[in-house]
Amino acid sequence: MKKNIIGAGAALLCGSTYAQSSVRLYGLIDQSIRYQSSSSTSSHSFVGVNEGPINGNRFGFKGSEDLGGGLAAIFDLQAGYNIANGKSDQQSQLFGRYSWVGLQSNTYGSLKLGRQYGGMFNFYAFHFDPIGGGNINSTDWELFITGIRFDNTAQYDTRVGPISISLQHSFGNQAGSFGSGGTTFGSAIYTFSTGSVGIAATQSEDAGGRKLRVGSFGGTVNVGQFGLYIYGIDAQRDAGFSVAGTNTGGALSNANIVSNAITASGPQTDKRTDLFARVGATYQPGPLWKFIVSYAYDHAKNAAPGSNGTIQTVCGMADYILSKRTDVYLEIDRSHLSGASVNDPNGPLTFSGERNNLGAGLSLRMVF
Repeated sequence: MKKNIIGAGAALLCGSTYAQSSVRLYGLIDQSIRYQSSSSTSSHSFVGVNEGPINGNRFGFKGSEDLGGGLAAIFDLQAGYNIANGKSDQQSQLFGRYSWVGLQSNTYGSLKLGRQYGGMFNFYAFHFDPIGGGNINSTDWELFITGIRFDNTAQYDTRVGPISISLQHSFGNQAGSFGSGGTTFGSAIYTFSTGSVGIAATQSEDAGGRKLRVGSFGGTVNVGQFGLYIYGIDAQRDAGFSVAGTNTGGALSNANIVSNAITASGPQTDKRTDLFARVGATYQPGPLWKFIVSYAYDHAKNAAPGSNGTIQTVCGMADYILSKRTDVYLEIDRSHLSGASVNDPNGPLTFSGERNNLGAGLSLRMVF
């Protein structure tokens, strides 16, 4: 009997050598001393410690286990936090940035389940945005048009030759309705020697069956030390489209999508369309310096019933690379709002009724 127990233990130990596994802790800190002004009165000005304009602070645990035959089990748990006060970010969810588990095949691609970046955000931020999506309102306000993270999500990614395909569905988890709170996404990106082009589309449904439909395209090309970027977003929200409150578990809760239910002049009775575009460029003359410029524009049709508005933001960054893990950078941005966007409660960027805003920050970033 004793020999059998010893033999069984040895078999388990030997069996564990077949599965190569790894787990690691990682993170990033991006912190800034930031100035932000208002155009009309200094009482709205802000000077203080703020998260950096490029990346949100985070730490996480990720790992994989080789299951054999080119198949691996994978997971990633990532938490956001505010380094200035130590508080959790992303609605105070423990792993609010994302938390997923999945399988990855060398042949068939990957399948991930859990809270994840929305497919549309993945599409433009990590492929066609010169700063990778940004991290403060002045550099990332388009994410409120599309949403950034979705709970209860299944995502499948694969590659067919030079084309990367991504399919995603976020389950609404609303009793009695499969569609309520759900979001469905698909994209295709073609990669060539000097860049890539892609298209994407998504649809979200609120608790009342009203829909948000978004289409997007993007392109990037690298020419020597320069990178050129462009993407566009066409987002159409039904009148009355509404998103459930933070951590309520309701339809589209915790997705950071702006609604289309109430305007400055009362209930919204018209469908709203946001036509957004961003163009940008990067220049890296050597290993120590990198420069980025970006211009974003949104035209909001029916931001209020029968009234349109626009948002424009231009920003620039100069990044000095201290080491492989640490850099310091200066960022300056200028935003201008007009028409109904000035006082738009559903707008992706507002300044308490002000039309213009100037921001600047000096940031220290460290990856670990």
